[in-house]
Amino acid sequence: MTKEARWSIERSGAIPPPAGSTHGSAYLVRVARGTSKRQVIVEFADSSAVVSNGYAEEVTRRFLRDDEPPQHLVVEASGDVRVQAVPLRAVGDE
Repeated sequence: MTKEARWSIERSGAIPPPAGSTHGSAYLVRVARGTSKRQVIVEFADSSAVVSNGYAEEVTRRFLRDDEPPQHLVVEASGDVRVQAVPLRAVGDE
């Protein structure tokens, strides 16, 4: 039996890469569960790769079944996804 998603994607959009980042493109994916909302930054290490809102959402979907989504993901040039920042625990809702 498949575990159902706890979070759903509300919207996403391109943002400037976070301060100190060496990656050329980043997206902010906003997810929600009931009245709880979280933000996931998705960065792409390969600036020559085709990146988009849809690709950032696809990467984030892998984590929608988690109790808390990660705060920051990096898609490596190989296509592997690395969790850059772990989820905040018991910090309340945004």
